[in-house]
Amino acid sequence: MYSFTPLEKRIAIIDLGSNSARLMVAQYTPGQVFKITDEVSRRVRLGEGMAESGRLHAAAVIRAFDTLQMFRAFCRAQGIRRIVPVATAAVRDASNGEEFLAAIRKSTGLSFRVLTGEEEAYYGALGVLHSVGLSDGLVMDVGGGSIEISRIEANRFVKGTTLPFGAVRTTEAYLPGELPPSTDVARLRETVAAAFDNIDWMRLRKGGVLVGLGGTMRQLARIDRYLRGYPFGLINGYEIRLRRLENIVRRLETTPISQRTQHLPGLLEDRADIIFAGAMVIEGAMRRARASTLRISGQGLREGLFYEIFFKGHPAPSPGALRRFSVLNVARMYGYEAAHTEHVAHLALSLFDQLKQAHGYGEAEREYLWAAAMLHDIGTVVDYYDHHKHSAYIILSAGLPGYSHRETILIAEQCRYHRKGQPSDFPYAVLLRKDDGPRIAKLAALLRLAEFLDRSRAQTVRDVRIHLEGKRAFLMVIPRTPGAASVEIWEALLHADLFEQAYGVSLEIEEM
Repeated sequence: MYSFTPLEKRIAIIDLGSNSARLMVAQYTPGQVFKITDEVSRRVRLGEGMAESGRLHAAAVIRAFDTLQMFRAFCRAQGIRRIVPVATAAVRDASNGEEFLAAIRKSTGLSFRVLTGEEEAYYGALGVLHSVGLSDGLVMDVGGGSIEISRIEANRFVKGTTLPFGAVRTTEAYLPGELPPSTDVARLRETVAAAFDNIDWMRLRKGGVLVGLGGTMRQLARIDRYLRGYPFGLINGYEIRLRRLENIVRRLETTPISQRTQHLPGLLEDRADIIFAGAMVIEGAMRRARASTLRISGQGLREGLFYEIFFKGHPAPSPGALRRFSVLNVARMYGYEAAHTEHVAHLALSLFDQLKQAHGYGEAEREYLWAAAMLHDIGTVVDYYDHHKHSAYIILSAGLPGYSHRETILIAEQCRYHRKGQPSDFPYAVLLRKDDGPRIAKLAALLRLAEFLDRSRAQTVRDVRIHLEGKRAFLMVIPRTPGAASVEIWEALLHADLFEQAYGVSLEIEEM
């Protein structure tokens, strides 16, 4: 039976930032499965003008009021009772911040928690730990009013700090106008470098990674994707090299605000005026950290707040366990048939282990095969016919936090070919290695055999034994009761072509 884990609870997280106000809605069963079901975002520029006055300006306050009343009405209409509203740098730093929050509370009933700089860094890091996975490194969140930098060691938040270099605030203070003069650009670069030099722990250790989050980071990733012609749509896990970021910064420096969206494909109109300052701050951080690559997280503060609630009373996954949790979360979300799926995984991994000398792969490929086995049938939620294609599409669209883009593609392609077809003409070939074609074929061949060895979905074939002799492969199936596996043997032989082609053998199957 297909099993959809019920999503018992609903929650809304409101993040009132210096540039944008965002509402995120999630449904979840604590510690087991969750799904982000909605998000509403509106640019409020709450921190506009604060660089000079230190106060929230009337126009910005009105925009925030209108937006929060809209968010409150949205939650009422959806019947969401639990709302977690937080505010960050603009409210935290404004001299009239408390007065503003009191008026919001009276108008909407929303009682905002104002996060400290360290709390903001912590929740951003928590979002990263559950989106891209990070054992050791730095996390940088670029907001509108401030940036937060966190140190991660052994998969834990160790320390964090905040600096007043958010994209809106830095633009107003250092780079106002259509095309800032080179003297202002140089002054900002020197100021940022000096501030980062004062953070003695802001240096990556060997093997460490710099992860970025926030709207400015995602916007830069979007620009870089367009410039490269990068074919994969997921932002989470995308990587920008320092030299490519430097190229974007140079283009921004010589392009007036009014022309930036024309000259930089992928740049959104509402970020055209603040993207240059944000990019310069990020460039300075990469140089200070000695990071040649910046990895983008699609999740951050809001998700970090949610994960604290979601995992309360349950063990949060480590980096290795994050990958396993990601697979199981997608499987549960789309109603996988647990008994069949887990048995297919058992059979596929048994074949993998017994054929180790034939394929030469290790633990990484074994994990990819397990993930594909767990997810191969999720496409039936769309339709049974062509569900192998639907499964691959869901994986490529939803992503698998903790896995790289290449790894996600390897898993999806196995699902794509678990029923029929010959792996070829991969749409994301540019992201794959030269030897990934044979890798996909050999893993998908094992998954296909395992799938048809449980054709009845009754776990009739208890186990398998396989060995190679020259150009022949002998597969012995061990049924639960003698003679019960005739359908499975027939179907497996009928679909043995991929295995025979991938491994260069002819396959014979008998009951043991």
